[in-house]
Amino acid sequence: MKNLAKLFVLLGLGVLLITGLWGCARNGDTSAKLSDSPTPTPAANANAAANTNTTAANTNTGGDKTIPKDFTLGKDSLDPDYHEVAFNHDNHAFQKYSADGQSVMACTECHHTDQPKSALKPPDVTSERDVALTLDVFKSSSQKVSECRSCHFQDGNVPEGKTMPTSGGKDMNNQNAFHINCNTCHDNAAKLRPELKSKPGFATSKDCAKCHKSGSA
Repeated sequence: MKNLAKLFVLLGLGVLLITGLWGCARNGDTSAKLSDSPTPTPAANANAAANTNTTAANTNTGGDKTIPKDFTLGKDSLDPDYHEVAFNHDNHAFQKYSADGQSVMACTECHHTDQPKSALKPPDVTSERDVALTLDVFKSSSQKVSECRSCHFQDGNVPEGKTMPTSGGKDMNNQNAFHINCNTCHDNAAKLRPELKSKPGFATSKDCAKCHKSGSA
């Protein structure tokens, strides 16, 4: 009987030993499988993605607001010969479109009222914002960006209670304001980079038809 009891004890120990070894082997296999699995690729830097201008949807997103890629200026032009102008805001705002081609232009180059009064340069006199407009300011602020025509009215269409801005004794109507702002920059760019004159779509103050649709169009 004693020998039989010993036999059962030895058999029990053997079963426990085999079970333990089998469990270790399974754990080892699982570890190997996990280590062989490819490491997940981290998502692209969210900040970098946010700073990348995407034009596929024809907009640039600022928070819950969007900036159209393209605008049409002068839709209701009074000029019999030169009508509307296609304007690519995306390029002018986010590409290196400074006169020397070395930097991105500040928003206030065009949106001149969207800066502190202390930053204004003659002939600009109107300030509508305490900080200079940037894309980050646009995204975080509830204040709208004023349209050009909210101040630079069309001749004969000045709203009641408003006055046409002037500079050097000249009315700064929408036509004059657009031409001074656009032509000054384009002419400077042409002087600094003469090769631009052969670039499709580029125009100076002498190339009206390159920007404007003709009256017969």
